[in-house]
Amino acid sequence: MKHHEDMEKAMIYHAQNLAEWGYEDIQNLVRENNILREEIRVARESAEITASLVVKQFEETERILRRFQMANALRTAVLDSAAQMAIIATDRHGKIIVFNKGAENLLGYDPEEVLEKETPVLFHLESELRKHGRKIGVARDRSQRGIDILFEYARRGFYEQEEWTYVRKDGSTFPVSMSVNALHGPEGSLEGILCIASDITEKKRAEKALRESERNYRILINNIPNIVFKWYPDGGIDFYDDKIEKLTGYSLDEFLSRKLKWTDLIVDEDRHEFKEKFLKALKSNGTYIRQYRIRKKNGDVAWVEAGSQIIYDENGRIDFVTGAFLDITDRKRAEQALHESEEKYRSLFDSGPNPVFVLDMKNLTILDANRSAEETYGYTREELLGKSFLDLGEFEDIEKGLQWSESQGSPEACFVTQRARHRKKDGTPVYIRMNACPIKYQGDGAIILAATDITESIEKDAQLFQASKMTTLGEMSAGIAHELNQPLNAIKVGGEYLRFVLEKGGEIPMEDFLAAVDRINKQVDRASNIINRLREFGRKSDFRKRRVSFNRVIRLVMGIVGEQFKLQNIVFRVDLEESLPPVTADANRLEQVMFNLLTNARDAIEQGRGEDRRDDEGFIEIRSFVEGDHVAVTVSDNGSGIPDETLGRIFEPFFTTKEVGKGMGLGLSIVYGIIQDYGGHIHIHTREGTGTTFKITLPRADQENREETP
Repeated sequence: MKHHEDMEKAMIYHAQNLAEWGYEDIQNLVRENNILREEIRVARESAEITASLVVKQFEETERILRRFQMANALRTAVLDSAAQMAIIATDRHGKIIVFNKGAENLLGYDPEEVLEKETPVLFHLESELRKHGRKIGVARDRSQRGIDILFEYARRGFYEQEEWTYVRKDGSTFPVSMSVNALHGPEGSLEGILCIASDITEKKRAEKALRESERNYRILINNIPNIVFKWYPDGGIDFYDDKIEKLTGYSLDEFLSRKLKWTDLIVDEDRHEFKEKFLKALKSNGTYIRQYRIRKKNGDVAWVEAGSQIIYDENGRIDFVTGAFLDITDRKRAEQALHESEEKYRSLFDSGPNPVFVLDMKNLTILDANRSAEETYGYTREELLGKSFLDLGEFEDIEKGLQWSESQGSPEACFVTQRARHRKKDGTPVYIRMNACPIKYQGDGAIILAATDITESIEKDAQLFQASKMTTLGEMSAGIAHELNQPLNAIKVGGEYLRFVLEKGGEIPMEDFLAAVDRINKQVDRASNIINRLREFGRKSDFRKRRVSFNRVIRLVMGIVGEQFKLQNIVFRVDLEESLPPVTADANRLEQVMFNLLTNARDAIEQGRGEDRRDDEGFIEIRSFVEGDHVAVTVSDNGSGIPDETLGRIFEPFFTTKEVGKGMGLGLSIVYGIIQDYGGHIHIHTREGTGTTFKITLPRADQENREETP
């Protein structure tokens, strides 16, 4: 622009001096002016072109800058979007230039901690770098850095994903799938590496779980007795092991090659049911269980049980049927044997001559009863079923016995009771002996109880006991008569006195009259007590157990025999524990025990005196006391004692050392039987020529619902 102004000034100057110039000068001036104008035009065009080029260059630069910014933003977005993928890049010196968000998440470093400061070797195990170096043929020496192995990986083009181990900032390790890629410069030189890795911890865990599952599945297949199969609609069948060979006798290959179909083995009679089960499963949820027979290769028949599931394809058609076979031949044989055994049991159960019951172990409800039970008790089977056995009579001793057996770890042990009192439907008493054993009945605990009707035997025993008591009472008649004569004589004297006074017309003072009447009443009561004792002793036993005071039994029997023993110069020495607990028994039978022991002691004393010692005083000592959980009673005498040769036989029925006509030999036998019935024991301590002691122990009575004998 300045050049243009200078030219205009020159032109003005020349015009002012034009008059002074000549023609030639003017021509030269015109030419110079034209040249000047052309230069001005060219200058203007050049300026315009230059300005246009500058504008275009600026616009191109701006476009390139925008593309660079977009590419950089896209690169950052791509790197940061891979939150679960570590992307790490280095320059040609191994310094980290890219460390994305995924690398931060997986390795635990902030970018400021690693960018331009460390190499990727920080995240690798030294041993693993050496292993991968050997894999690609690089021998690590002392001058070689770990990063060199990664560069060599990139240089050789191993771009596939491989399993590596990454080390976190906290030192923990985890597996990754990583590729090592080369970053090339414009001339193709190696300017850095790019490592892209993803965490495969969950994948490894899933693979391990899958391997474990497959291992467990294989162990299960190999060890279970079931034969796992896969059956196809064309009749072919696959098995997963060779157990099928043992079951059928055919080789596994014969099935897998489709030379043999499973349906070829099914017994003809079972084919229809086999098909029906399958068709029913098609109409339901596709699962079914069926039992049928197959014919083995050797011609034998085997039972199998198959549990199956129908599997459908995406079109709803049958794809295959999967399931497992189980050889149940032995079970079927056992079921058949059990069926036959149950038929035999039922036959024996129903035809047995004695009542047999099956009772629920918990509540003693009758679960079953045979025909003999119906006949013995007068109930129908329908009436007995569901009825408590306790409604028929006693059961306590057996129940205790069974509990004792189980506590000893012997559930098969049985228990036997000597006798129990039951009642028939019409109320008639019946005595039975019971044998009870714990069993399994329809899968639950139960008791099988066999009862033997011993009513007739009990009646005979009662008659024998009664005869023995009557015999003994007969022997005591002299003492009883003497004891009764005393109150009778007193009554007679009092009555005669009153009659004498009245007949003579005399007056009896009221005071004397009342005293005489009172003495007569007391003697009447005394005689009545003697008769009541005799009546109570003489009554027949009913064998029912109650709570009984042994002291009361002793006093009652002493009251009966005491007078007779005085006549025979025998005295009692008594030491009874007043707080003696009761026992569970029948009072009448215990009276028989004491009566027999006392008369036996009297006979021993009489036998020990001899003919020349009739006036010697004899004594019988009676003691009662508590011994642990038992009540003990001892009866001691100063009689002849028992010889050793007869000691072992004294409890035998009809064994006696007395003269003929002086005893039947039943007294001690009866004592032994009664004490055994009540779960007691009897011991003897004797010395020939000195005396004998009988010791009886009986269990203390339970504190449960038993009434004491009045």
